Amino acid sequence: MSGFDFKNTQILVCVGNGGVGKTTLAASLGVLAAQRGLKVLVLTIDPAKRLATTLGIEGEKDITKVPGQNFKGELYASVVDHKKTFDDFVMRAAAKSEAAKKLFQNKLYQQLSTSLSGSQDFTALEKLYSTYESKQFDLIILDTPPAKHAIDFLNAPQKLAVLFNDKVARWFRESKTKSVGGTLFNILNAGTKQVLNIMESITGSELLKELSDFFMSIEQWQEKLEERITNVHRMMVSSQTQFCLVTSFDKAKLQEAEFFLREIRKGGFHLHTVVLNRSYPEWLRLKEKTLKSAPTGSQQLFEVYESEKKFYVERDREHSSFASKVGKEAQVLRLPEVEDPVSDLEGLVKMAKIIEQQGEPS
Repeated sequence: MSGFDFKNTQILVCVGNGGVGKTTLAASLGVLAAQRGLKVLVLTIDPAKRLATTLGIEGEKDITKVPGQNFKGELYASVVDHKKTFDDFVMRAAAKSEAAKKLFQNKLYQQLSTSLSGSQDFTALEKLYSTYESKQFDLIILDTPPAKHAIDFLNAPQKLAVLFNDKVARWFRESKTKSVGGTLFNILNAGTKQVLNIMESITGSELLKELSDFFMSIEQWQEKLEERITNVHRMMVSSQTQFCLVTSFDKAKLQEAEFFLREIRKGGFHLHTVVLNRSYPEWLRLKEKTLKSAPTGSQQLFEVYESEKKFYVERDREHSSFASKVGKEAQVLRLPEVEDPVSDLEGLVKMAKIIEQQGEPS
C-alpha cells in the first residue's frame, strides 16, 4: 500500500488533535481524489475563514460545489450545521410530529443540541451517515471535530446512548404522574437531591419539569436514535471506511497518536495512513536537490545547508522511531511544512501534488 489510492474506500475519516493541519489535509485529499475522477465531498466542522473561502463554503451550510475547479471528477464541500442536523434527525425520527416541535422549545434539548459534550461529534457522524445513505458521492472525506483527545469523537455515539438509556427515560416518564415537588423529589437519594438543588439554583425551579417533559417527548424517537447509533457504528467499522490519523512533529502529539492507534485497534476500525504533517520544511529538500547539482567549489553552500539541517536530525530520529512502531499496520507518510499558507484552490492543488509525489512512506 503506497500513497492514497482511494480504492474500495467510500469514507475517509481524518482524525487528530487541533493544530496539526487536519482540515487542510482533508481538503487537499479531496482535491487529489477529484483529480483522479471521483465525485468527492469534504465534510468539515469548523474550517478557518481562509479555507472556507477557498472551498467556497463561507457562510454556507448546505453542500456546495467548490468554485474554480477543473478536475477529472468533482469536488464538493459542506460545513456541518450541528443544530440543524440534530433537529432534522429528530423531526425524521418523530415523523414530524407536534411533540417534536414542542421538544425544540425544551431548555434541556436546546442545551443538548447545541453545546452538550458529545453532541457535535454525534451530529458530525449523523451528517456523515445521512450523506453516505444518499449515495450521491464516490468518496466522502470527514474532517472530524477538534478535540482535546481524538478518541472522544469515536466514543460520542455511545455517550449519547447512555444519556437516552431507556431505564432512565422510563423512570422520568413514569414519574410524570407524580408531583414534581412531592413524591418524585422524595424518592431521590440525598446525593441526587443535592445535585438537583444546585442545578435548580442555576437553571430555575422548572428544572425537574423540564427533565420530565424532555424524556416524555423523546419517547417517540428514542428507539430511532439507538438504531441510528448502531448503524453509524457499522458504517465506521466497515472495511470501506478508512481512517487517516494526522499528527505533527511535537513529541507529545506523537505520544497521543500512539494512544489513538491503540484505540483504533481495540475499536475494530481500519487505519489506512498516519500522516506526519509539517515534519520538515519544504525548502530543506528543495535546497538538497539544488546542492546535488551544484558545481564544484560550492563548499560554502553545503556548509550552510548542513548547519540548517542539523536542527531536524533529532526530529528525524523521533519520526523514525514512531514509524517503526506503527508501520506494520498502516503506512506512515511524512509531509513538509510548505513555505506559503494554503489560501486558495491553487494551494490545495499544490498540497495534493505534494501528497502524491513527496509523501513517500517512511
